[in-house]
Amino acid sequence: MPERPYIYYDFTISLCSTCLRRIDAKIVFEDTNVYMLKNCRHHGFEKVLIATDIEYYKNCRNYAKRSEMPLKFNSETHFGCPYDCGLCADHEQHSCLTVVEVTDRCNLACPTCYAMSSPHYGRHRSLQEIEQMLDVIVENECEPDVVQISGGEPTVHPQFFDILDIAKRKPIKHLMVNTNGIRIAKDEAFVQRLASYMPDFEI
Repeated sequence: MPERPYIYYDFTISLCSTCLRRIDAKIVFEDTNVYMLKNCRHHGFEKVLIATDIEYYKNCRNYAKRSEMPLKFNSETHFGCPYDCGLCADHEQHSCLTVVEVTDRCNLACPTCYAMSSPHYGRHRSLQEIEQMLDVIVENECEPDVVQISGGEPTVHPQFFDILDIAKRKPIKHLMVNTNGIRIAKDEAFVQRLASYMPDFEI
């Protein structure tokens, strides 16, 4: 009998990379690689590399454990993942690390930026919006393990330190700032003020 060029391993749900419709997918082993095979009725077949080491990929699955649920769900389930995100009752895991995007803007314009940030793109979130986001995180998590202030480039927000002050008043165990470091490299007074947010604070 003829053989397929791969070993079937698992079945999952994926998305068409063109139309983002939810579609079925096979996970297969071929040579030393792990691929996802997808077939959208509108855009055809896709073969997507998801790992280059079969044994490592299989071993990663040995660490599955019972999910720790959020304390609160924020939306109802109507169509399933990924359409009811935010967090719907089908969400399997609480947020281990929550990213709060305080601005779309950045002091760089990198062509590879996944957020398309630049000095002129988008807007800064208001302090009211940011505090509301943080309050939702606390409602969902009670004492969030890690919250990361991000963007864009968060240090260009005109109320950056007000944001940190608000976040430090919340019951957040560990606060992080995701930055490209430009302002840190150029402004010693800025660095000294950042240091005042220790402990449980990380750049």
